[in-house]
Amino acid sequence: MLAEAEAGTTAAGYGLGTAVAALAAVLFAVGAVLQHEAAEKSTVGGTLRMGQLLRRPRWVVGQLSTAAGTGMQVVALGLAPVAVVQPVLAVALVVALAIRAVRNRQVPLRLELIGAALTTGGLAVFLVAAKPASGVHTHQPSTLAVITAVAVSVVLVAVATLFKRGAHGALACGSAAGIAAGIGAVLISVGLTSLREGGWVHALAGIAVWGALVVAIVAQVGGQQAYARGSLAWSLPALILLDPVAAIPAAHLLLGERLEHGHAVVWLPAAAVAAVGVVLLARTGEHAPDASSEHPSDEEHPRAA
Repeated sequence: MLAEAEAGTTAAGYGLGTAVAALAAVLFAVGAVLQHEAAEKSTVGGTLRMGQLLRRPRWVVGQLSTAAGTGMQVVALGLAPVAVVQPVLAVALVVALAIRAVRNRQVPLRLELIGAALTTGGLAVFLVAAKPASGVHTHQPSTLAVITAVAVSVVLVAVATLFKRGAHGALACGSAAGIAAGIGAVLISVGLTSLREGGWVHALAGIAVWGALVVAIVAQVGGQQAYARGSLAWSLPALILLDPVAAIPAAHLLLGERLEHGHAVVWLPAAAVAAVGVVLLARTGEHAPDASSEHPSDEEHPRAA
């Protein structure tokens, strides 16, 4: 009976964590669309002009939405494991492309609707079948492991920013930002565990909280560079898809979280279906102009799409 009660409590916590993560995904989607438009209008000769970017109201609103989404993500990570929270954030891709369609006054294409259905359906099945087998962290990462995770994030984003404007640059920066975001989520989870175990002093004395802060900044820089280098259809799918792809193995290595191996026959195909949906959404988005393309300032920097 005790085991059943604990299982029920865990399931309820995961349900609430999933709902909060979904809200975070919506906020991230709004932030991504607005920041992309602002970054595109602040790019001259393939270089993002930070002075112009910081003065744009839509960038400020996008930042506020992203910050609120980050807050919701932290709350979600306090209620559910990384392997549950991060895949839910992929819903941001569907929401962002829907917002873009509304701003462009375009009816969604049939392929877009199929992609959205595959993404959300695949994620739903994944979350039901791929729950963490242990439900708890089996260990805490060492200082060296945290430093290595931070270093990997910094190096990936630094290398990605060497790519110039275009599909490759947007894809590289989006991928690096997604990996950094996934690693950052794991470090946030480590910090939350330290907070529960020893309070604020214990958490702030640990390296994980500060590592998470550094990685969050790095991921933000990578995201801004991705938005400035090309279409949202190139950068956002990479960012969204690489986040859980990086977070789940990072959570396994750093925290001991693992998926329910007995259900792999279900969650592996479901993850593949969601990935196919993301790719379809990205391909349909390649031919859809962003709202910012209507402004004269963007004519100087045509997209490769």
